Amino acid sequence: MRFQTFCNGIVLTGLLLLAGCGDEQTAKTSLFEHDHEVAEHWPDDFADAAVKLRQRLDVSTDETADAKQAEAEIADIVSWVPEIAADTDLPEQDWIPLDNAAESLMANLRSSGNELTDANRKQTVAFCELIEEAIAKLPAPIQSPQGASL
Repeated sequence: MRFQTFCNGIVLTGLLLLAGCGDEQTAKTSLFEHDHEVAEHWPDDFADAAVKLRQRLDVSTDETADAKQAEAEIADIVSWVPEIAADTDLPEQDWIPLDNAAESLMANLRSSGNELTDANRKQTVAFCELIEEAIAKLPAPIQSPQGASL
């Protein structure tokens, strides 16, 4: 009898532990969800990285606070491009030049305090062109019979 009471106590304790103390409002649906904020200028996809870089190049031509913000965002986007490209179906032999170009441009931007010197501006434009060339090499998405991408 004493053993049965002890077992019932263990089972009850186990059930309480399994139920937990948290509520469903705090449950995470992914590991990323509550740990990081996504920057507003994070590109929607690989192609959007070149678009966002070119937009910020246009803004960064004057000496305003917006231009300084655009220069900082250019540095962010350049640093993110290898990661974004790695999430595509881009073959490694096409990804490596992108990664090398991003590293080179980031080194130049860091050494100038993210200032877009003429050389940095030209290198950023060339980087956009490299992104666009890489996009052209991506395999086309497979279309299902209903027309949706797989």
